[in-house]
Amino acid sequence: MKSLSKYIASLILILTYSKEVSGGNFQKGIDAYRKGHNSIAIREWEPLARQGHANAQYNLGVMYDKGHGVPRNKVTAIKWYKRAAEQGVTLAQYNLGVIYEKGAGVRQNYKVAVEWYTSAAQNGNANAQNNLGIMYMRGLGVPRNYKTVAKWLKRAAEQGKASAQYNLGSMYDKGMGVPQNKKAAVKWYKRAAEQGVAVAQFKLGLMHKRGQGTPKTLALAHMWWNIARKKGYTDAAINMKEIEKIMSPSQLEKAQTLALECLAKNYKGC
Repeated sequence: MKSLSKYIASLILILTYSKEVSGGNFQKGIDAYRKGHNSIAIREWEPLARQGHANAQYNLGVMYDKGHGVPRNKVTAIKWYKRAAEQGVTLAQYNLGVIYEKGAGVRQNYKVAVEWYTSAAQNGNANAQNNLGIMYMRGLGVPRNYKTVAKWLKRAAEQGKASAQYNLGSMYDKGMGVPQNKKAAVKWYKRAAEQGVAVAQFKLGLMHKRGQGTPKTLALAHMWWNIARKKGYTDAAINMKEIEKIMSPSQLEKAQTLALECLAKNYKGC
């Protein structure tokens, strides 16, 4: 099964007040960072990080990862991510999963990546849940297990992760790890399509053309293919031309109107 996946590390700082250790100094670091004074932020956070302040440790990891206020240093970033992750900072756990999966600054290790993804996923991180599902789908660091894939993708999809929504729709479409359910496939394809995922828009067109999980509606099939075509999805353009051969002028006019309305609504409620 072709899947959508994204493995980008989270380089977002924790910019909320914390009472751990010396919360005031942590806030000074936040204030400095917001003003663009990165070196001052690091000066405030580093002593706290050394004292065990988990959020300061994570923030230092991000600063070294991005090279903000210090020379970029992946090894040092990983050191601080690990200290934060071991204290339960979910974003640090997720970042370590990405780092070990990609072998960025460390030797690639899928098993360790799965361990960190699992920690972050269990703490509710949608990106980690999605990536963990993909690891089980591809058999990377763990035996391939489609039921486990579906479990984690569903959790990510329910939090709005677009790639997970598309992948979950595809699993229901094919009956992989879940009972085949075309109606559920349409539901998840549509949620991903509403977030602009072109392949989900293309698949929705197929479902409307075939009447699978939804009433057969040529105008809606044409609409979704037209929208996917505008995003550069070549197969959608091919299918759109083919379906036009069997559509009446009124159906074609309706489809074109629907596409314009859907684009104006940014794909929502189409």
